[in-house]
Amino acid sequence: MQVQNTPPGQFDRIITALTSPFPVSQNHALQLAQRIATLRQAKGSTQAAIAERLGITEGRYGHYERGFRRFPVSLLPKLVEVLECSEAELLGAPAPRGKRGPPSEWEKRFAAIKELPREKQREIQNVVDALIAKAS
Repeated sequence: MQVQNTPPGQFDRIITALTSPFPVSQNHALQLAQRIATLRQAKGSTQAAIAERLGITEGRYGHYERGFRRFPVSLLPKLVEVLECSEAELLGAPAPRGKRGPPSEWEKRFAAIKELPREKQREIQNVVDALIAKAS
């Protein structure tokens, strides 16, 4: 099922996140509304601005955010886009654990390469590709 005007796969990722095994309390609809309000405020946007970008009235959006109405699932992909957050962040999924400890030597090298201009990055990529092909 694909919702109109959503990037391919985004709706599927949201449905997967909604049905994945992470803790959800009885008040999950209210928690979602509060989380969305917090994300909106952190972005410095007004309810009117978000409602306009979603194509709904400010009153309806206000009802969603205050928990008087539930956000429709079909609106979630657009909310992810408008609030510039991940599906997991919107739905309150636990943050994935990152690597512990200091960065490895390879991670340091990759970070340094990322800082180079694109042309230099392509040159390095070509050299690495040639070395891999030779070693295989």
